[in-house]
Amino acid sequence: MMPCDADELAGILREIVKDCVSGSGEVALMFSGGLDSAILAVLARKFCDLKLYTAGLEGSHDLEWGVECAAIMDLPCVPIVLEENDIIESLERVTDTHRMTNPKWMTTFVGFDLVLRNISENTVLCGQGADELFGGYKKYRTAEEPLALMKTELAELVENEFPMYRKVAGHYGKELLAPYLDSRIINFAEKVPVNQMLDETGNKLVLRKAAELLGVPGMMAQKPKKAMQYGSGISKSVKHYLKSSKFTLNDTINNNQ
Repeated sequence: MMPCDADELAGILREIVKDCVSGSGEVALMFSGGLDSAILAVLARKFCDLKLYTAGLEGSHDLEWGVECAAIMDLPCVPIVLEENDIIESLERVTDTHRMTNPKWMTTFVGFDLVLRNISENTVLCGQGADELFGGYKKYRTAEEPLALMKTELAELVENEFPMYRKVAGHYGKELLAPYLDSRIINFAEKVPVNQMLDETGNKLVLRKAAELLGVPGMMAQKPKKAMQYGSGISKSVKHYLKSSKFTLNDTINNNQ
């Protein structure tokens, strides 16, 4: 398989983000300061009035890092400072109002619920899909067949998980857009050899090269992956609540059905 060109990927990303936000006026971006959201920030700011939103408990990685990166990029940022009660209330909304029944996705959905309800713009960008397309998770590096696992998890995201994120957004009157799930990116990623995604030095290699070409600061382009539910402190808070209440996620789901 021929090597894939980071220049080509950068061009495709630029085209997709332009198509997503041009003419939208004010646009929000769910921002952590990591690779995926930093690429979207660098691109979207050229085509719309962009505002970043970063969320987490006081002192959490995502909250502090996101605010710092927004300042470096000279973009307006709204920090959403969460408390444990916010997370518990969101857990109930996610199971009761949004009807989420898959425990595997629960803490991520809590994160989306909490951010989306605090965003004032109608159009919202998120970085979903980049990890499944370009090998962002640690488990891909140790899998016997990483490309097969990534393909399976991408299909699950596209067919089952992301439509539910959009449903949560719709509940708050928002349109949620995921540029990485555009067919042009998916088609490109299908041509990328595994050694251009993963090796002993790291992951998402071709995407990181594209980020540098697009002007993403190196501190963000090369930052290791940290999923939103962990970087924000949400997962830890949910686990603490469940342990103290002697509930499981399945109990919480069943109680709200």
